[in-house]
Amino acid sequence: MEQFEALWSFQTEDLQAEAIADSIKRSPTRLKVEKTVELIKDRQKQYKQIEDDILAMADRKDILCQAVENARAQLTSLEKQFESNPPQSQEDVKALLSEVSKFRENIRQYEVEISRIARESTVQDKQQLTVRREAASAKKTFDELKAKYEEESRDLKAKLEKQRAVAKGLEASVPPELLEEYMTIKRHISPPVVRLRFGQCSGCNTSLPSATLAKIKNGTLVECETCGRMIIQ
Repeated sequence: MEQFEALWSFQTEDLQAEAIADSIKRSPTRLKVEKTVELIKDRQKQYKQIEDDILAMADRKDILCQAVENARAQLTSLEKQFESNPPQSQEDVKALLSEVSKFRENIRQYEVEISRIARESTVQDKQQLTVRREAASAKKTFDELKAKYEEESRDLKAKLEKQRAVAKGLEASVPPELLEEYMTIKRHISPPVVRLRFGQCSGCNTSLPSATLAKIKNGTLVECETCGRMIIQ
């Protein structure tokens, strides 16, 4: 029975430490810090995507400019061919004019796409500047919030250290196998240990059979079949 009382005393101090740690984690300022960190990450990701898009557009523009240059060179070649060796038949004239028309249409389409890329690049440049400014603003906010949180949590962290030391001091009085069971249950439900109250598990209020009640009163470790907690007298 003494070992169960030792476990109960340890749990009392251990859960008090957990409560302090939880209050630190749930601090409104801490939540704002975490939200700001997510904003910064989002803006960094957005900036990188815009940067990749701009590079892709630049590559595409280079390809199109080269295509325009090639098409113009071929068009010039056709013009020279026309001057040096004029077509002799109507069919040859039509074929030549068709080739000329094709290259001119290609050039027109390439130039339209180049203009579109230029417009989109301008928009992306402006958006990238906006994102960079937002990220810088968020970083400044993060630094301010972090300093505020550290100031606010300093006393609580000191209190937490002290409380954990108290719990650690009581831990040695609990048998290792009992402590291991406690830690295992704690990962799933809290508190891991509860008292027997009016023939019920005080953790989930389940009524226990007489045989189980007898085991508890005799000092046998019993786990609630409903919630899994350890039940002590």
